[in-house]
Amino acid sequence: MDLRRQRGYDGSLRCVSGWLRCALEGTHVSSAKGNLSIEARTRYAYVETLVRADFQPPARIVELGSAPGDQIARFGQLGYEATSVDIGEASDAWGGGEIGRMARLLADHGVKDVTWNLEDVPYPLPSDGFDAVVMTEVFEHLRDYPLRSLQESHRILRPGGRLYLTTPNAAYIVNRVRFLHGAAPGSSLADWMYGLPFARHAREYTFPEMDELLRVAGFRTVRRESLHFHLEIGRTGLAARMIKRVLGLLARVRPTLGPQIVLVAEKR
Repeated sequence: MDLRRQRGYDGSLRCVSGWLRCALEGTHVSSAKGNLSIEARTRYAYVETLVRADFQPPARIVELGSAPGDQIARFGQLGYEATSVDIGEASDAWGGGEIGRMARLLADHGVKDVTWNLEDVPYPLPSDGFDAVVMTEVFEHLRDYPLRSLQESHRILRPGGRLYLTTPNAAYIVNRVRFLHGAAPGSSLADWMYGLPFARHAREYTFPEMDELLRVAGFRTVRRESLHFHLEIGRTGLAARMIKRVLGLLARVRPTLGPQIVLVAEKR
């Protein structure tokens, strides 16, 4: 390819990449209620609808990687027998809250608080002890044999219990455009140079990879979809809202191109 054609190709990619990025800007905008991002609140609300459709209080629910605590506290508030498991480092920072916020939140809603590194197995939790395991935006942070966390989830679930898992989709269409443009998807280079090791994304996964991991761990997938949780945040102009709607529709029609992997899997 000659230099002029190459420059034209690169310019086109930059244009498309910028067009798509406008749908992502502001995805971590804080809400007025606490400092939890609107994206996180939208995701929590959706996971709550999935769990409540399958299990009613006082079903036993454990959230693995529960910082900043809002999601599992909500289940405690609803009357579930709720357990929180988290590494306990910088937990309050995830919600932008003051020191001690998560501990108070869990205590106020009757949630059992377990401090544990999910990389270490076995977890200090009973076998067949829970109806539901929730793991949202955690799996991509695990570095050493992430399969073990799924195997432990399978162990602590009762027969017929369910795992509710969300994680970024490595094959998201925006990631594909970024890669063609020469930009790496996932955690930034700064995170790898200076960030907390457990806070950055160790690896992101595709739908086929998650399917295989769940199968090996002993699960049967009962729900498999992608959603765009950023629709109401970031830019609000007409063009930006149209882009977001298109990306949201694309995620529903072709989940493998969507931003999030949303899975519900049952213990066989």
